Order: sequence, then C-alpha cells, then structure tokens
Amino acid sequence: MTFLNPLLLYGMGAIAVPIIIHLLMNRRIKPVVWAAMRFLIAAIEKNQRRMNIEDMLLLALRCLLLILLALALARPVFRGSENGLIKGSETIIVAIDNSYSMGQTDGGATRFDLAKQAGEQVVNSLAPGSSVAVLLFSDAVRGLIPEPTYDLNLAGKVIRDATLSDRPTDVSIALKQGIDTLSRHTGGLQGIYLITDGQESGWKQMDEIQKKLRTKDVKTRIILVGNPEDRNLCVSDLQLVSSIATVGEAAQFDVEVSNYGIKDATDVAVRLSIDSESPSDEGVINSIPAGGSKRLSLFTKFREAGYHTVTGQINADHLPCDDRRTIALRANDDVRVLLVNNDTSKEPAASATFYLRNALTPAPSSEQENYFVKTKTIVPAELDSTKLSDYEAVALVDVADVSPSALEALSVYVERGGGLIIFPGAKTNPVFYNEQFAGKRNILPATLGAIRGKADQQDEFFTLQDRDYTHPIVSIWNDPGAGTLASAHFYRAFELKPVTGHTDQAGEARTILKYTNGAPAVMERTWGRGRVILFSSSANTAWNDLPLRPSYLPLIDRTLGSILVRQDARLNIPVGTSFEYVCEPEWVGKDAIIARSGKSKESNSLRRIGMVENVPLLRFDETDKAGGYEATIKADTTTVLKFAAQSDAVESNLTSLSQAQLDALAPVAKIIRWTTDTRFEEKVTKEHAGSELWTILAMLVLVVACIESVLAGIFSDAK
Repeated sequence: MTFLNPLLLYGMGAIAVPIIIHLLMNRRIKPVVWAAMRFLIAAIEKNQRRMNIEDMLLLALRCLLLILLALALARPVFRGSENGLIKGSETIIVAIDNSYSMGQTDGGATRFDLAKQAGEQVVNSLAPGSSVAVLLFSDAVRGLIPEPTYDLNLAGKVIRDATLSDRPTDVSIALKQGIDTLSRHTGGLQGIYLITDGQESGWKQMDEIQKKLRTKDVKTRIILVGNPEDRNLCVSDLQLVSSIATVGEAAQFDVEVSNYGIKDATDVAVRLSIDSESPSDEGVINSIPAGGSKRLSLFTKFREAGYHTVTGQINADHLPCDDRRTIALRANDDVRVLLVNNDTSKEPAASATFYLRNALTPAPSSEQENYFVKTKTIVPAELDSTKLSDYEAVALVDVADVSPSALEALSVYVERGGGLIIFPGAKTNPVFYNEQFAGKRNILPATLGAIRGKADQQDEFFTLQDRDYTHPIVSIWNDPGAGTLASAHFYRAFELKPVTGHTDQAGEARTILKYTNGAPAVMERTWGRGRVILFSSSANTAWNDLPLRPSYLPLIDRTLGSILVRQDARLNIPVGTSFEYVCEPEWVGKDAIIARSGKSKESNSLRRIGMVENVPLLRFDETDKAGGYEATIKADTTTVLKFAAQSDAVESNLTSLSQAQLDALAPVAKIIRWTTDTRFEEKVTKEHAGSELWTILAMLVLVVACIESVLAGIFSDAK
C-alpha cells in the first residue's frame, strides 16, 4: 500500500483531542455538601459501570472517526506489481523524441506525428487530479511545460503544436531531467512516459540509462512508435576541395553519400547547387555498399563575390531531412594579405618576401592588380598604425620582433578570426617568439628550438617527407600525379618543439608537414576564431630551395586557403549550436534580420548586434533546423551574411534497439509498442493493479459519524 498524500497522515494526531477532552471531563472536582446529594450519589454509583462503558465507546468512535478521515485524505492505494499502473491521479512526465530520425515516414504520417498522437492519448488517459509536464528531447531537452500542471487541456495542446528538430538523439538526458523534475514533487504516484522510435544510436549510454530507470518511486513506460526501416541514404558530408573559392573560377566540391541500409544502393543521383538556384552540376554514384560511403566530385562557379550557400542533394527517400546538406562560404574576388618584414634590400629578388609575394599573386606584373589576392608589404614599425582587420592574413617574414602594442594587436586579430603565418629567418629572435608569442600569449603551435644545418654549406641538406600526408594542406601530394614536396633541399631550419595541451581559446598543435626524420617542418594551431601557421625555415631561398620548386606555389596557395577555410568555419555550425559572428565595430547597436532559406518572412527573427567581452558580436541560437540561414544587417550599407547548420549523420542510421536490448530494459521499464490502433485508456484499465481506497474510507467516516451521533443522543437521554 502507498499513499498519494502521505503528509496528511499526520492528521491522525488529532485523535489526541477527544482523549484530552475525555480526561478533562473526568478530572477531580471539589465536593460540595448538599442535602439531596446522597440520593444523586446513590443513583450515580448504581449506573457508574454502564456510564463508563458508554463514554469509552463514544471516545473510541470519535478517535476512529479522526483516523478514518486522515486516511481518506492521505488517499491510500494498493500496488499490485512493480510496473502496474494505479487507478487514480498521478504526477507524470511525457517526454517526446523530436530528433530528426523521427521525421522518417512510410509515405503517410511521420514517426513524430505518431509520437504526438501517443502523447495526447497518454494525457487523455490520466485520471482527474493528475498533473503532467511535457518535454521535447533530442541531444538537448526543451521543456514545453517544464513543471507538472493540472491543466491537461494545455498539455494536450502543446503536444499537438510541438515541432520536429534536426538534432540527434540522447535518451539519457531526457530521463535525467524527468527524474530531477519529479524529485521536486514528492508524494503520490509518479511516472515517465518516454515516447521515441527506439533508434539504437540514441541509447549509447545504456548502463547509465538502466541505472536511472531503477529509481524506485518513478515508474517508466517506454512507448515505441513507427515501423523499422532497413534502407536510408544520406548526404553525410560536403566539402570544398579547391583551396580557395574564387569568383569566375571553377570550384570543386566533394559530396559524400552514405548508405545506412542493409542492401547496396545503385545509380545514386547527386546534384550540386548554389543558394536557391537550379543545380549547376550533377552526377551518379554507380554503387554504394550497405554500411559504406562514396564521394563524388562536382563543380560550380560563383558569379558574385560574397557569402553563398552550397547544397549537395540526392533524391528524396523516407527520411527527407538527410537527403541534402548545405555549407556556407565566401566567394572571393579580393583576398588581402599583409606581408611584414624589415628587409631593406634594394634588390627585389633578395627580399625575404619576394618569392612569397609572387606565389600569392602568380600573375604577370601587369595583371597582378586584377588578381584576386592582393598583397601589401610593410615594416614591423608600421604594424601599430595598420588596421589588421582589413586583411585575411598577416605574414611575419624574418621579423626579429614587434612592439608590445603590435603584439597585442596581432593577438586580438587572430582571436577574432584572422590568420597569422610566420616564416623565420636569420634575423628572427627566437627568445622573443618563445617568451611573448608562445609563453605569454600561448599563440604558437611550437616554440623555436636550436637551428639545424648551415645555409652556406649547400652540399649538406635534408628533405621533406614523401608520403603519408594527412593534413588537408598537403593531402594532394598523396597523389603522385600532383608532383612531390620531397625534391626540395633544406639547408637550415629551426627545430620546432610542439606545445602540448589546449584551452578553450587555443586548440591542439597539429603537424602539417614533416622532414624525413620525422621532425615537424610546418605546424598549425587554431587560436580563438583564427589560425596560426608556423614554418621552420625561410620563405625565400636563403635557407632552402623550396621557392624554386613547382610545389611551392600550391603549398602557399593551400596554406592561405586553409586560413580562409578557418574563417569560413564559423559560418558552418552543428545543428543546435549558437551562431556567432564577429562584426565590424560600427555595426554595434544595429539589428540583423535572420531568415531560414526558403521560408516565409513570418518566420524571420530579429537580433541586435552587441559587445560581448569587448567583441562586437552577432549571436543567433535558433538553429534546430538544418540548412542555410541569411542575416541581413542594415548599417550605412546593407550587408548580407549567410551561414548554415549541419545535422549529425549518425542520426541517419535508423537501426532500432535489438530484442536483447529491449529485454535488458524490460525489468526496469515497461515497453509498449504503439500503433494507431492502440488505446491507452483500455491499456491502462488492463494494467491497473489496484484502486484508491479514499471513497470507501469516506463512506466509513460518514457511517461512523452517524453511529456516534445516534449513540451520543441515546446515551445522553439515558443519563
């Protein structure tokens, strides 16, 4: 037996009241001499035994009356089994899975539609006096009704109005929040109705889930909706392969399609489009094995500079959400690079930046002004007066050191998304870089160690690795047809000592390229929203002959491209992640109108650009749907930004929980397979393990009260 209102059991303490009154009525009194008293005493002594019995009987009835009343108000019920439902009011949590696998359809209603119908039936099956909270869950929990309410009509309405997201599933967080919510509402019957499609990937933390479900006072019902699906194709990845997306030039994209079905997929048509335009290229993947993936290269051209979205798409199937993937990027017609060095040589070819400048703008002198990459060279002293935010990248080329103010400006520049490239040389002061850039600022991916080799002894040299390139900058040389990096001779270089660990601001140091002895030749590190790339040798022919090799130009081109990719990375976020964009300072206080691609103006959102930790920032949190977004900022001139949210391809695996996994859950939760023919009121009736007793107790209270009244009257007349 259990009680729905156990606190009211303390009301049984009220039986002390009639007992106290009875004792007070029998207290000793002072005798008063009276002539006729002897006749009264004789009558009382004659009936004393009968009167004592009558008084004790009335006292017992009054105490019983109070006990029965307290029990009735505490609402006792019998529990017949661990998972049985109890007829009567409950406090429950209805948690509905709204991850994107719930968008799967068999041609009619989606799994999410079925889940909402099941949720409504649960609410409608509750007894009067029950309270309910409604949660939507994926890899995050959203409380539609975060705390239990007695308004069951409201609960039904919010379930009907619930919307699907494109986020993955994590059942454990829904259970945790449900149990935490119920722990704040003690007493009575409590339960959780978890409504989901039973997708296996959402139950990765099975041990933790089982542990949560063993909570004694909370009974959980797992309601499974939808039919198993044994086939599904998804666009699992979309990447720009070209180093830089340039206006008017063909840009190569790789579209990856994954087969999560149990059979091979054949003749898979793939299309590529820009913004909302018609497809610009298409192709066919002949075959994708079950459980495998294939990539297809497609090409497109950008006609206008600025922000664009690019979408890879396949034909629609039963899970439409993952049949397309969108990324955002910038098409460039003006990439500005600032070169910093203190070389005062009048001979151009002897300058430390000569080969680097020409690799960045590989065009005849007469056409360099029209080339999309534009360089400017300054000396270190000019850094203090230069607006670094005007440049996509800054290269320190054989710079000994910089002023404290320039060091601070470079740190802020990288933190806000800029790219910093460092080429050492004979004038480089390693102590300054190690103490200021690496030690104090923690920006560099490595410290500068001892110098290896001698520049004036070119008969002795070392070379770069010739295989096993893993970093995107150098991965093209895994194809022998792309040439080789190993032909370059290095006569002198700094030893790079990688830093270890990372922080919220500084990422892990990564090796881009190695020498044949395994020592790092080029390293990188993300820092804030930007990227730092550190070379171990010079940018010109003073310490190596790499600038004379065919591979130098694509290496520099891809290095610059990786910086632009890092800057564009902020335009692409996982579904459900906040979009943050560092704006121009003059945009602070301006409003941005944000719209989802292809949606009506009624769904637009308004966000104000503000200062966050001294950074002008546009932030947008409503990214639960995958696809492209557009932010229009009206300042002195209207600026249009585009960004995209991508769903997690893991959610495309529709494999359901196995029977063994369901059997493991059965001892701690009741598994219910729901269909449109299921009626929860009937199911609840069949599963009732007992009834509330308050109505019976209330009737007994009335009966005892009547008996007590009648006997009190009779006994009073007799006396």
